[in-house]
Amino acid sequence: MLLATLTILFSCQDPAAPPAPQNPAAAPAVAAAPAVVSTEVEVLDLGNGCKLQGRVLRTTEQAIFLDVGYDVLKVPTAAVVRRERADGGKSGGVVREKLWTRAELPERSVAEGAKLMGEAVVKIEAAGGQGSGFVTHADGWIVTNFHVVEREVEVDVVVYPVGKNGFEPRTIRKCKVAAINPAMDLALVKMEPPKDLALKTVFLGDSDGMQVGDMVYAIGAPIGLDRTVSSGIISVTNRTFEGRCHFQITTPINPGNSGGPLFNLRGEVVGVNSAGYRGFQGLNFAIPAKYVIDFLQNRDAYALDGSRSEKNVHYLPAPQKPKEGAGQAGK
Repeated sequence: MLLATLTILFSCQDPAAPPAPQNPAAAPAVAAAPAVVSTEVEVLDLGNGCKLQGRVLRTTEQAIFLDVGYDVLKVPTAAVVRRERADGGKSGGVVREKLWTRAELPERSVAEGAKLMGEAVVKIEAAGGQGSGFVTHADGWIVTNFHVVEREVEVDVVVYPVGKNGFEPRTIRKCKVAAINPAMDLALVKMEPPKDLALKTVFLGDSDGMQVGDMVYAIGAPIGLDRTVSSGIISVTNRTFEGRCHFQITTPINPGNSGGPLFNLRGEVVGVNSAGYRGFQGLNFAIPAKYVIDFLQNRDAYALDGSRSEKNVHYLPAPQKPKEGAGQAGK
C-alpha cells in the first residue's frame, strides 16, 4: 500500500486590498462590509503526512473553513486528525500537557481509527517477555503495563512508521524505564528517537465518559503478532480485578496485548489493556485512562531509581567465588 507523504503548506498572507478608484466622486456609495480579522494560524493534519496551514475563519460540526491567502478551503471535519496552532499552541480543542495531549476528535470507524492511530502503538521487548505500549509524546515517552517491564531498567521498543512501501519496523535499543506504579500496573518508558524518525502520538480521552455498551478497540502485539486490531464493547465500567478498578471489555486480549491502548470510536485512548482470563472468551480488562493521566502528571513521584533495591529492579547475580581446589585436577 502506497501512502502519500507530501506535506502541503500554504502561505497565510491577507489578500491584497483592491486599488481605490482615481475619481472618488464617480465611485458608488457602498457601505463598507465589516472585515473578518483573525490572527490565529493553524495547521490541520490530515494524516499520512498531509497538512494544510492557514487561518481558520469558521468551524462547524461538518467542516472547517480555512483561508490559505488566495482562496478559502472547506475541509471536512472528519478528515482532520488533529488541529494545532502554527506556533504549536492550543487550538481546535487540542490541549497539550507536559507528557500527553487531549483533543476533540470526530467519531470514525474502527478501520479509519486504526489506520490513523496505528503508528503510535509500539511493541515492548524485555528480558522476561514482551508486551505493547503507546507513545504519548513525540519526545519518546511511552506508556505500558508495569508487569511488562517488571524488574528491568532498560527495554527494547519496536516502532512501526509508515513509509513509501508500507510499514517499516524499527527497533530502538536500551530504552530507559523512567517511572513505575506497581499498584496500578503502569510504567513509563523513555525512548530516544533517531533524528530521522518522527513519532506519532495518541490522544488521551475521558474514561469517565464511557458507558456500558460503548464500542472500543485494541491495537497491540498478542503473542508477538504486531499491529493486531481487535474490537468489542465495554461490559462493565467499574469492575474490580486484582485490587484495581478496571473496564471489563469483550475486546479479545491475549499475552502480548498488555500495555497496549484501548481506543474509543473517536480514536482516543480510554484505557490500557492489562489482563484477561485464559480459556474464557470476552472476559478481559483494561485500566481506565484517568489513572494514566494521574500517573503522567505525577511522574516525578513514580520515578524509577535503579540504585535502590526496593524498586524491584532485576540485577544479574555476581559470579560465584571459585571453590578451593577447583582446576587442580591431576595434581
